[in-house]
Order: sequence, then structure tokens, then C-alpha cells
Amino acid sequence: MLAAVGRKLMMATRALEFAQAHPSTDASYTALVARLQDRLTRGMALAALQRDGHNGERAAVAHRDALRATIQQVHLRHLVDVAAVAAKDQKDQPELAGLFVYPRSGGPHITFITAARSMLAAAGPRKDLFVSLGLGDTFLDELTQAVAEFEATAEAAHARRRDHVGARADLAVVSDECVKLT
Repeated sequence: MLAAVGRKLMMATRALEFAQAHPSTDASYTALVARLQDRLTRGMALAALQRDGHNGERAAVAHRDALRATIQQVHLRHLVDVAAVAAKDQKDQPELAGLFVYPRSGGPHITFITAARSMLAAAGPRKDLFVSLGLGDTFLDELTQAVAEFEATAEAAHARRRDHVGARADLAVVSDECVKLT
């Protein structure tokens, strides 16, 4: 689809260049050329938005995936391990084992982030116990920050996808308008 849109814009660009090289004083001709120039300017802006949105989405997705891997393989793994030690040491708190379950790799992002938030919420009241078992004083703050960054990056990826998909749809309309004007 993008190749066809590109060909239409190139054809319209050549038509505009020809019209500018062969000016006319006819008012309708001048109005048509001005409209074509306006549509081409809009088309080029949409093409740039589509390209930038696509590239931005790819970068945000790569960053989101790297964050997820770090959160899952480093943060959550350590939290689950500490919770398992706490469950063995604290015979009066058997629910600890069920609260801290390592999320399945490769599952949906919503399932992953829900599990991470749930474990954070469950770890908060037990921070002193977990720190005494080797969790680290700033661990929960770092995990909270990583989860927030993951969510922001996921939203950025969605926003960039909306940008490039919307621009692509508008670009198809504008390129068709350009062809009709040539």
C-alpha cells in the first residue's frame, strides 16, 4: 500500500513541477495548482509522520521488551526467591508462597504487569521482613520505578502506533486526492 501511495505522490509531484514550469494566468488553473501544492505538502507531512511513528513505535517496543526482561528476570525473580525464603522461615504466614508467583514468560503484557503490581502491593507491608532476608532497602522503590517506566513505554508504543496507522490512512486519502487533481 505504501509503495502505491509513494508512486501517487511522485506522480503528483511531477505534475506540480510541470505546472510550475508552465504557468498560466487562468484562475481555475492557478487554483488547481495551488490545491495540488497544498495536498502534496499535506501528503509529505503525513508521510513523515507515518515514518516517524513507525520508527518510534519500533524503538518504544524494543525498550518496553528490554524493561520487561529486566523486571521479570532480575526484579521479580529476586522478589519471588526472597518470598519463598520468608514462607519457609515464617511458618505463621503460609500465604506468602501463593502471593509471590513468578509470571509466565512470553505471556501477555497485561498479565505480566498485573502480576508485578500485585507482588509489589503484597511486598509493601512485608518490606521489613523481606529486607531482613536480603531484599535490599531500595529494591521495592526500584521495582516501582521500573514498573512505571514499563507502563509509560508501553503507552508510548501505543501512541506511536496510533500516529503511524492514522497517518497511513490519511496519506492514502491525500494521495488519491492528488491523483484526481493531476
